[in-house]
Amino acid sequence: MTVRNTMWSSARLGCLFGLMAVPGFEALAALGAAPAAPAGQTVTLKRALAATNGVRTLYSQHERVLGNGTTVREFSRADGVVFAVSWEGPVLPDLNELLGDYFATFMTGVKQERQSAGPGSPLQISRDGLVVRSNGRMRNFFGHAYAPALVPAGVEIKDVLR
Repeated sequence: MTVRNTMWSSARLGCLFGLMAVPGFEALAALGAAPAAPAGQTVTLKRALAATNGVRTLYSQHERVLGNGTTVREFSRADGVVFAVSWEGPVLPDLNELLGDYFATFMTGVKQERQSAGPGSPLQISRDGLVVRSNGRMRNFFGHAYAPALVPAGVEIKDVLR
């Protein structure tokens, strides 16, 4: 890799982390916490149902569109704990806020992933109880994160995050 490419890659990675570190005006949920209370925002609540000796709620989906146009979905168990989050839109949401206590694991995974896959490639992390998939570029970011140990019994994560 040339010095020019290394500098460009470092600048892109720095921009990505700079965007994640900018405090947002909207409160977001964090993995392992309760869904965020919207501050003057419209939230769509969907309940996924499954039949097991009747119908019961397995999880709830809270969806909000942030002021920057990015849509964030929070998936929470019946006890209110967020087990997954997804995003899509023109700007990355604050991943520090979305991942909460899992952010340090995420950052370690990012460093290792970037060393092996290189900058600009889709981010795929699966380590220490956290799975993150993220891709995109300015004006078109998308991805999801979940904690496998928090996924409710009977829920297929691939069906939740489609």
